[in-house]
Amino acid sequence: MRLTPYEYQQRDIDKLVANNGTGIVATQVGGGKTLIAVETARALNTKTNLVIAPKGTHKRAWERTIRMQIPSADIQWIDSSYMGRKSATKLTNNVPGWYLISPEFFRKFAWRSITPDLAIFDEAHRASNRKSKTAIMLHTLKAKRKIAMSGTIAGNSIDGMWSILKWVYPDVAGRSYWQWVEQYCATQIDYFAGRIITGERTPGAIVESIPCYIRHLKREECCEFHPEGIDHQLPKVQNIVRTVKLSAEQRKVYNKMEKDFVAWLGDNPLVVDVPVSLRVRLRQITLGTPTVSDTGEVDFADDTKSSKIDELYDIINDSDRDEKMLILTHSQKFARVVTKRLRSSGYFAEEWSGAISQAERNNILEDFISGASPRFIVAVISAIGEGTDGLQLACSTVVWLSKDDNALLNEQAAGRLDRQGQKQSVVSYEILAEDTYDEGQMSKLVERQIAMNISLRKEVNVE
Repeated sequence: MRLTPYEYQQRDIDKLVANNGTGIVATQVGGGKTLIAVETARALNTKTNLVIAPKGTHKRAWERTIRMQIPSADIQWIDSSYMGRKSATKLTNNVPGWYLISPEFFRKFAWRSITPDLAIFDEAHRASNRKSKTAIMLHTLKAKRKIAMSGTIAGNSIDGMWSILKWVYPDVAGRSYWQWVEQYCATQIDYFAGRIITGERTPGAIVESIPCYIRHLKREECCEFHPEGIDHQLPKVQNIVRTVKLSAEQRKVYNKMEKDFVAWLGDNPLVVDVPVSLRVRLRQITLGTPTVSDTGEVDFADDTKSSKIDELYDIINDSDRDEKMLILTHSQKFARVVTKRLRSSGYFAEEWSGAISQAERNNILEDFISGASPRFIVAVISAIGEGTDGLQLACSTVVWLSKDDNALLNEQAAGRLDRQGQKQSVVSYEILAEDTYDEGQMSKLVERQIAMNISLRKEVNVE
């Protein structure tokens, strides 16, 4: 049965149609971006439609919406399979249809000679880094109409908008990134990073420069239809922080690793921005005692000592017997361990990560929603943070064992339960390891050492 857009959605569709199907839809989770894009295509009667979207959204979001709104649509998938390659040939030859492709495979494809009537990039923030392979390939796609969609459209920094504009509105972006930055962004010189972007020079000026820009917010005023946001009627999220002490084994390894993070410039101590690889190691240790292979690969034993797993069990034991939970971590290796531990305790748990095929994940999601199984999904944030819809129909409790270094992915993951369709107040537990990088700072041990070094290096002036 065809869905009827809400009044605000119809206005958004009309706006896109008035702009010949080109624009940026920066609406946050729950605003119906998929429906708006499909209805825009239907209104314009576009023939060849290319959708770049996370693989997990292809079936449940895109195929389902397209079939409801345009029953006669021919839906094709472009991938490395035989049929996927045939679909790519059809698109190249402008055969009418809807062509779905993942961002990962999109990066491997040549686009210069392909001109679909409409190209839609769902979760377009993936191209916000202008130097990324996704952005470079996207900028070669010369579709007749373009829609970029994401609730976090600029990625982690406002200058990420330039890369999106370069595709959707190249005349607005201009040919030079730095000229655009000079016009719209505030910058400063960083001793290590050089010139960095600190924000927008005049807040709102970038949005004002965009011919068709649509945005609706979850719980903030955004338009005449939403004086309190799209989801103001949903119960507010209950955020609960649970702190744990590292086990003796974890603390010993953590302290040894952490000492590498203090550098000196002359007589001045500097806690440097922790290199990504070392920061990952620290965060791994807060999850459990790691093992290191002869080749230097870090992993977790199935019986790893973990204060966070112990706390997870406390949360489970305090919950209703059949309460379902979404358990999140940034580490696939730890997700595997947690899933095994839960299963060994007699719980029905499933891992959700890049190590699990998309077909398996689709089945897990459908089973989770139906209530048949499983009780727990242990998910890697980067794998479930984008596009996964339906979890909110069966679950209202999320437990964060760790967060991703990418704040954008954390925001996306938080929206898996706190969104339209949720009937209860979401309870969000975050388990933090005391006196660790979990809390966004170095431990007290290192802080004391810095203070001691300052004292020892300080020159005493004798009159």
